[in-house]
Amino acid sequence: MRRLLLIVFCFCCIAAAFALSDDKKGDFKPEQAWLPVTPQDWQVKEVPFTSGAPAIQLYFSYYKDDDGRFLFIYRRIKVLTDGGRKYADVEIEIAPEESLKQLAGRTLHPDGTIVEFQGKPFEKTLFKTRGVKRVAKTFAFPEVTVGSILEYRYTVALRSGWVDTISTWPVQSELFTVKEHLRFHPFQGLVYAPLERGMVSHKSRVSYAYLNWTNAKVPEKKQGNLMELELENVPAFQGEEYMPPEDDFKPLVAFFYGGRESVSPDQFWLEWRKQITEYLEKFIGNSGEIRSLAAELTRGETDPEKKLRKLYARTQQIRNLSFERPRTEEESKREGLKQNTNVVEELQHGYGTSAEIGWFFVALARAAGFEAYPLMVSDRKQMSFQKIVLSLGQLDSRPVLVKVNGQDVVLDPGTKYCPYGLVPWMHTSATALRLAKTGDTFLRTPPPQVSLTRRTAALTLAADGSAKGELKLELTGQDALQHRLEALNTDEAGRRKSLEDEVQAWLPNQTVAKLKDSQGWTGTDEPLVATFTLEVPSFASVTGKRMLAPSFLFATFQKNMFRSAVRKYPIVFSYPFSEQDELIITLPEGYSVEVAPYRRKAGLAYAGYETASSLAGNQLTIKRALHVDRPQIQIEEYFELKEFFDIVQKGDESQAVLSSASGEHKR
Repeated sequence: MRRLLLIVFCFCCIAAAFALSDDKKGDFKPEQAWLPVTPQDWQVKEVPFTSGAPAIQLYFSYYKDDDGRFLFIYRRIKVLTDGGRKYADVEIEIAPEESLKQLAGRTLHPDGTIVEFQGKPFEKTLFKTRGVKRVAKTFAFPEVTVGSILEYRYTVALRSGWVDTISTWPVQSELFTVKEHLRFHPFQGLVYAPLERGMVSHKSRVSYAYLNWTNAKVPEKKQGNLMELELENVPAFQGEEYMPPEDDFKPLVAFFYGGRESVSPDQFWLEWRKQITEYLEKFIGNSGEIRSLAAELTRGETDPEKKLRKLYARTQQIRNLSFERPRTEEESKREGLKQNTNVVEELQHGYGTSAEIGWFFVALARAAGFEAYPLMVSDRKQMSFQKIVLSLGQLDSRPVLVKVNGQDVVLDPGTKYCPYGLVPWMHTSATALRLAKTGDTFLRTPPPQVSLTRRTAALTLAADGSAKGELKLELTGQDALQHRLEALNTDEAGRRKSLEDEVQAWLPNQTVAKLKDSQGWTGTDEPLVATFTLEVPSFASVTGKRMLAPSFLFATFQKNMFRSAVRKYPIVFSYPFSEQDELIITLPEGYSVEVAPYRRKAGLAYAGYETASSLAGNQLTIKRALHVDRPQIQIEEYFELKEFFDIVQKGDESQAVLSSASGEHKR
């Protein structure tokens, strides 16, 4: 049973950490003093082959010691232009149960002046979601000017008692690095090998793999199993907007622990699939109680998809503990929450984790005669799945594969509010481990569906150019799902503020948007709808007897996108999208439309854009539609996409010319 519980723990945790340590401290220590600043450091004026770069990293040291349980970082950065002053503000992300130690920093000036950092870092929340909180310790260097050298070093005390299954060297950063020193000291004690019979303990076995290297330099193994790599003139990584995850292109060295299963990637994934499938088949079972429930839910229904929808709806009625705040063991006991060991207990308890809810759906589907399998799916938001990286932490989602009318369908009942047929976008077009005794080990999940945003604004325009009115916002698909999930982390006041901030970011400066009403927060298939009052102080500009009014109210992400003449990486959108906008402007008394906004239309095989306007009485109505139907566009298609969005931007920036009847002027 102990072996089984450890297997369950390993593959259910997002961050796999199965190598158990005894807090033994290693003999290796990081640098405790500043390294000498050389004359060459002061002579650096620009980055090689990169004119105008804001800063250069003269030295970077990264040392992770799993035996001593610490991480040490040392950086030396020289400010080359005014833009490089941003590196004076430092954020050091700290994981839960870790602590920042021995932070030191200083600013060095060309005249020999040294200003030590004397303050204390303060804590900043990077983001907080579904019980997960990321925080950073932040501080600022004093008296930074062009030509200053900034250097800082710190140690992070890592979580005691556990060793991360996988560790990586961050080889490339956003700055050109002159010298780089990378070290990794693996744990030297005993580790559990959960896939080996009896969950034996043995001396740690560490393997490593290269990712995205063209000319890999082999790490040197020093005394005490210290792995070390020194590099020079490491180019900066220059990302692009709307590109795949940067870690898909940055060179990395990944270290991972394991037992006999780490002999090869194929062996690793086959052995884990076998063990997890064995456990899940016991959890899912073949219960008469589940068969009776499935028969009751589908009685009288002959259409397979309608049957499955009913089973899906019933599954999502189970209380989803994964979308509630984390509880301690004592709190769970006080609330009477018990661990589910099979789907029958899950049905009786009426609650389960996200993964358990997915497995319950598999049990119901099988009981109704469907072929169904649990999946473990990667997250393409962070990094594409890498088979050679032997870590279950790459697979953090638990959707379900069901065969319906001869077609494979991927569903995600374990994600709260997720509609039938939809999978959260980061788990679409992604690698999935199929948990079955036979058949293909891996498959690719279907691409994401189009998500529709509809915005309708009605404004009354005043003679001074200000406007007031209302906005109705309707979100469907991925947009609605993500808003619903984010709303779980806050109260009604926080939800209101979040929506108002989001809408105001679309609108002209100084616009005031106030939420009137919102509906659909706990739904699945219906849209999420919100209405706002709007006050736009400077909607139109007044020039004599004329007024220039914008034809498009919302400054969305298309503005100024794809300005570069060249492209290095493919273009990736999180998911296909469609925007349908309508702006109704009631003209000021005495004004008429002199020049209506130009009608524009553009199209590609995978995208389209159109605007049109009409006048009825004193109301000018402008309609706009934009859609992109593919989430990924190849590099060779960049120029046509750029030209397309050039047309979109010109159309969105067009204006209506209004004239006052009291003035006479020529066209």
